[in-house]
Amino acid sequence: MRMKLEKCESLVSAIGNTKKIVLVLFAVIAVIAVSVATAVATFQVQSQKDAKGQEQATVIQEGQMTEKQRQHSTLFKHSGPKLRDIAARQNGDVEVEEGLGLMMRLPATGPQRPVFHSAVCNADAVVIGILNDKSSQLTDGKNFVFTDYQITVEEIIKDNAVAPIPTASVITGTRDGGAIELNNRIFWAKREDFDPPVVGQRYLLFLRFLPATGAYLMYGNGSFQLAAQRVLALGPASRDEVRRGGVEDSLAFLNQIRTYAGKDCQRK
Repeated sequence: MRMKLEKCESLVSAIGNTKKIVLVLFAVIAVIAVSVATAVATFQVQSQKDAKGQEQATVIQEGQMTEKQRQHSTLFKHSGPKLRDIAARQNGDVEVEEGLGLMMRLPATGPQRPVFHSAVCNADAVVIGILNDKSSQLTDGKNFVFTDYQITVEEIIKDNAVAPIPTASVITGTRDGGAIELNNRIFWAKREDFDPPVVGQRYLLFLRFLPATGAYLMYGNGSFQLAAQRVLALGPASRDEVRRGGVEDSLAFLNQIRTYAGKDCQRK
């Protein structure tokens, strides 16, 4: 059974300056982009046996979360019915997927700095780390899921000027999407612009600081899995940019990012 809902609005709203977050989200796109259409969410039932390959669900009880999770639950806004209402109308597990909004591409004016140089400049921190744990919860609107990750930092390419990151520390990263088990039902909430990160894997992350909790906002076009000799971008725009730049080797890509981190962000 499958039904499509047209979404009125989907935006990531972090504590602090939302405009800055929007800049970070689109910094890795080669051209300036603005949303001109609504996103589409698809709800579909899946049987438990179809869950092979899906990310592991966090078992939760509605309303029970830490204070940090409670604050993070308000960051991600989605329209559409509550997940429990969807579950009440149908059997089986439920998958919610949010599609990409349409983009209008504007012509570039004047010289532009390289896309990933802009991404470094707009990020509050850029780190290499291993995701060693995760916990998913319902968003404040109870119609989507978000996930907090515990990230062991291996290398700080760009430090947070407001709250420096200690070497070999563990930081929290939060992102839109994830999987929960609620009342013996599995709910997967996916974003078309953010492939799910995998616990235990190593990532390059461009992050936005969330002062209220000391955590960091993660986003698809600023997350890169460092797999063997290749870099795997988790967002479609950054994936296209990596291919376009021809630097898919993980070591070469990291060296490029380190070089950008040492450059002046005031110059193109």
